[in-house]
Amino acid sequence: MKRSNYYVAVILIIGISIFLRFFLLDNQSLWYDEGISLVKSDGTSIQENLSKLLGRESGDKYQPLYYLLLFYWRSAFGNTEFVIRSLSALLGVGSVIAIFFTTLRIYGKNHAIWSSLILGFSSFGVYYSQEARPYSLLIFLVSLQLYFFSQFFKEDDHKEILWRFSFAIVTAIGFFASILLGIFSAALCLSHAIIDIKIRPWLEWWLPAGVLSFPIVLYYLSSPAIAEPTETTVTRTGFPIIQNIIFVLYGILVGTTYGPPQEQLRGDDKIQVVLGYLPQLILLLIVGTVIFIALVKTLWRQGNRSKYHRADSLFTCLFVTSFFLGLILALFTGMNWLPRHSFYLCVSLAILIPSAFSHRHKHRVKFDRLSRYAQMAVTFLIVLNIYSLFNYYFNENYWRDDYRSAVQYLLKNREYSAKSILLGLAGNTRLLEYYGDPLTLDGKNLGDEWQEGKFTGQWAEQVEDFTNNSDTVFLVVNREHYFPKGSIEREMSDLYTLQSKVHFPYFNIYRFTRN
Repeated sequence: MKRSNYYVAVILIIGISIFLRFFLLDNQSLWYDEGISLVKSDGTSIQENLSKLLGRESGDKYQPLYYLLLFYWRSAFGNTEFVIRSLSALLGVGSVIAIFFTTLRIYGKNHAIWSSLILGFSSFGVYYSQEARPYSLLIFLVSLQLYFFSQFFKEDDHKEILWRFSFAIVTAIGFFASILLGIFSAALCLSHAIIDIKIRPWLEWWLPAGVLSFPIVLYYLSSPAIAEPTETTVTRTGFPIIQNIIFVLYGILVGTTYGPPQEQLRGDDKIQVVLGYLPQLILLLIVGTVIFIALVKTLWRQGNRSKYHRADSLFTCLFVTSFFLGLILALFTGMNWLPRHSFYLCVSLAILIPSAFSHRHKHRVKFDRLSRYAQMAVTFLIVLNIYSLFNYYFNENYWRDDYRSAVQYLLKNREYSAKSILLGLAGNTRLLEYYGDPLTLDGKNLGDEWQEGKFTGQWAEQVEDFTNNSDTVFLVVNREHYFPKGSIEREMSDLYTLQSKVHFPYFNIYRFTRN
């Protein structure tokens, strides 16, 4: 590639990455998890926010850095949806740039172009770059960590001390950003030890990182949640772990907006829903299989003589090790293992996948033919991600909890004397307030039996008492799939008559009047 064309390609990739991450940034409503980010960054000082993060009921006590950054970000630029999410968007662009320079140092220009293309168009990466959650920050820190670690592959070591120290600082910051990044660091540490068994160089990289990370470990261990664990710990939903494994790989490769919308998979007809997307899923399987076979054969055939063998071995080992450490964590903790919990895999894959075709072997015809097939498959993978992004931007079936529309409906239709109650295990009254509705009551804890999707037979009476005998009651139900089908209408029928029911993404709003 000519130098002028190369620079044009780099600028174009970065420009597209910026466009995709800022395009329609405030189109969708903030959803439940983003409401948590608002709560965690709502304080008037760092001390107040740290107190919230370390609280006994905090679900984000092990990833505090993002909320501290978001607090300063909101203080400086405001509280609009665009501003709140723009921090993640900027970090997402930073990840693409960091991966470009990492692969440029290790593999060269051709590989760097493809790696940045894969991450730039990644539906998974764009999705979390448009969400006010920690994952875009975590992906950026992984990318930055690997950038400094890339010095490991260089012969010149006159600046190696500076690179190792920078790596140690980023590793410690990453551990403070999330305990999940600690898992990635452990996988990188193990992979380094496996491919390079020399003790001294290994200690020179990891001893400073361990020393700087040690205070963060003490920080986590001092959390009140360690001493007094609560019942708010996320548990797996009962699905076989193989489904989680498949979902993680699928989500990392093409995002969660490629196949069936997740809300449609909550019903009894989930098999029929999946079959309706069978062509897309088969195409993904074919593309993934071609890339996998080409990558395995390429890594197997290149041997120790290839100058890229060491790097390919490391990133292969890193992907496998980090994947299985994530699996072990899911099995050990009982968490519902989702693609976002293994966010680091998208970085490893973006670096590793181009190795299936970027190492040219001019005198091996079969090998070169395999490289062409792999390059075609990777091109198709990018196209599949563009299709997934189209669904994310424009198809409402893939949208998240629409708090904005729910509030607009309540403000337009709720009479002065009517009461509204927010129900559901994922209900977030902070978001109702954000969109202009401070009056809706929080009914998330309205009876222990209700919380578990079970009823005592007197739930309508509890609603009546909770609303001070209001003649009109709006039940705003977020994620009704947590409750038995038809239970709300059935339980309310003793004292109330259903007047209307409207639906928004992940919301059903019932309007009842007393009999």
